[in-house]
Amino acid sequence: MIDFSKGYSLEEYFRKGYEEERDRQKRACERTVFTPEFEEAVKGVKQPVNLAAFAEIYCPDTVVTMPFVKRAADLNPLIRLAVFEREPWAKDLEAFTGAARIPTLLFFDGDMNLRGKYVELPDGLKEEMRDADPGERSAMTLEYRRGKFNGLIQEQFIAILAAFSS
Repeated sequence: MIDFSKGYSLEEYFRKGYEEERDRQKRACERTVFTPEFEEAVKGVKQPVNLAAFAEIYCPDTVVTMPFVKRAADLNPLIRLAVFEREPWAKDLEAFTGAARIPTLLFFDGDMNLRGKYVELPDGLKEEMRDADPGERSAMTLEYRRGKFNGLIQEQFIAILAAFSS
């Protein structure tokens, strides 16, 4: 069971790491464009969401994902966010997802039942990478980190948040 009292706020997350890492995360948040569908899905959440974000500010994949986490938490007060470092929770992450990767987002309902998860990369990108050769996967990873696949992140958020909209 994830103890939300052991997590920290998004503001605390943004204060971690070196200045260069904080600046990179801040720039990502400023540059990220959110689709109207994403914002509508976030605003459409009607049930409490306990969102556990396992994230480290030094991780480039985390930098890509956290603007969406921040926007969701900013737009809807029903989304309760706690940020956790990976290491103390590695066994819990493996139990919930089969891997201890960052970023990992676990979406729990008010009774702390797991209703959705996002692990490292959007599922749609993982699917595209499955049949790619190593060079193609590397290129796709770089494109992901530059924002090319942000639509896939938003699609996955929309699908997960649909479970909380009725």
